[in-house]
Amino acid sequence: MRSRLPIDPKASIDRDAAAHLLSWLVENHLTAFTQGNAGLKVGPSVAAYDEDAARLEGLSRLMWGVVPAIRGGYAVSGLEAIVEGLTNGTDPAHPAYWGEAGDMDQRLVEMASLAVFIKEAPDVLSRLMPQPAKDNFLRWLARIQDARINPSNWRFFRILVLDALSSSGWPIDQQRLAQELHFIDTQYIGEGWYQDGAEVGRFDYYNPFAFHFYGLLYARWHAVDDPDRAARYVERARAFARSYRHWFAADGAAIAYGRSMTYRFGVAGFWGLLAEAGHPDMSAGELRGLWSRSMRWWLEQPIFDAEGCLTVGYAYPNLLMSEFYNSAQSPLWALKAFAPLSLPADHPFWTEAEEPCNPPGYHSVATTRQMTWHNAGVAYLVAPPPKHREIRRVSDKYCKFAYSSHHGFCVESLDWIACGFAGDNMLAFSRDGVTWAFRTDVENAGLEDGVLTTVWSPFADCRVTTKQRLTEMGELRESTIETGFPLQVLATGHSADLWIAPKPLQRAVADFQNAENASAVEGATLFSNLRDLDARLSRCVLPSAPNTNLVHPHSAVPALYGEIAAGSTLLRTHLTAGGRS
Repeated sequence: MRSRLPIDPKASIDRDAAAHLLSWLVENHLTAFTQGNAGLKVGPSVAAYDEDAARLEGLSRLMWGVVPAIRGGYAVSGLEAIVEGLTNGTDPAHPAYWGEAGDMDQRLVEMASLAVFIKEAPDVLSRLMPQPAKDNFLRWLARIQDARINPSNWRFFRILVLDALSSSGWPIDQQRLAQELHFIDTQYIGEGWYQDGAEVGRFDYYNPFAFHFYGLLYARWHAVDDPDRAARYVERARAFARSYRHWFAADGAAIAYGRSMTYRFGVAGFWGLLAEAGHPDMSAGELRGLWSRSMRWWLEQPIFDAEGCLTVGYAYPNLLMSEFYNSAQSPLWALKAFAPLSLPADHPFWTEAEEPCNPPGYHSVATTRQMTWHNAGVAYLVAPPPKHREIRRVSDKYCKFAYSSHHGFCVESLDWIACGFAGDNMLAFSRDGVTWAFRTDVENAGLEDGVLTTVWSPFADCRVTTKQRLTEMGELRESTIETGFPLQVLATGHSADLWIAPKPLQRAVADFQNAENASAVEGATLFSNLRDLDARLSRCVLPSAPNTNLVHPHSAVPALYGEIAAGSTLLRTHLTAGGRS
């Protein structure tokens, strides 16, 4: 049966096993070839771009895994058919032509992996693509020189493509390339972190997915002819690794936070690229362990369909958490995780045994105002919300009080409270018991002496100042609410993997039995407690709407519910959570 994994997901993943896994994935997806092999269509769902771009996306994203395998000396099944698809997709006379890339076009995104193919496997490209076809291919890529592109990590796409065109003898605008390289430097804020364009405060997986991934590729290509920039990119990646290692739990699960979660094991690709540059504080065995444990965790999740193709979702198929820019083919960005296949078999990344990663229990980053820590086998993150509105369910993905590697986070957190469902890690307010509001924009945010302070307003004439700090056992949240009118209040903690029947909110509170001032949830693998330190609110446990949690299709949260009067009110809650050993 094709969908059966070709390797043991519990075993150590060596180089040959990784290549075998990649071949299995590529072969499974190539069964979805469209006309002229110029694209893939693995499912019926669509994105906010045309179907020509979506089928291109499927084919081009395979190259994130195919190219490292070629560079590493592996034979790739279906490579000739893939190159035939590239030939037909860039031939204006072919019925499967992808079309010319326009401004802000998805085609511009998909050019990046094709540029890497040109740079890393030029002999293969020349052998399989006749010169007239190659001219079409380069001409199609050259459209990126003049296209309008997002002022964000997208600028690296233009850098990669111009670099590839130049190496192929195609004339490029050197001034434009210099401008884009300068733009990337303007995005660097320190301590290993880039901001992503004008979206202030969004510090997420696009650092390892994009900025550092492409930066390390550039450093590989230009260590000799642009040594200063290459060294800067490497040192930034090393600094980032000191933070990023805290995002991974002991079993390899990574903190679920932000957008584009459907790229899944793409979170591990950074470790493989960093291994080539090396790290003064992290051994090759430690980098190997971070990569391999992450891959194993993902392989144990139900993320493939019956044909062995990746689905849209996170720990299981789920369109509720998807982005407008996620087509059925989008998850193939996960193949960036196969970057270490380009390392030779005798590289220490492959020859040294996996080592555990045991970073200090608490870590903070002043520039991003983020705190991370580990407890009971789970990695946790708190961060202030960014100023951003273009992402679907942005408040759920960025504005919760905390995120973790195992509890997951919920989307649609506020939508069904009146029906007895609620999401995680919120302090929500309502004037009528029907419409609820949580933290979205923040007026101010600061991290000082281990305390994250955010000032926010769920309604006009209602201002909340929330302080979050770690304690020996968990997390303390203190919120001072200044309101001109009475409000209903609902506070929730981390999700646990538990099914309970929904009840209307007031009935759930009335039926809850607990002798202490705490709401507690114990699931099959997780626990989550939420304590009201001033006994101001009533306790209950609420289910989250089914399939709204990214990790657990059924989940429940500890909750506190009540009313506050107009004026000033202090709510103090303490959370403990983690894995049940």
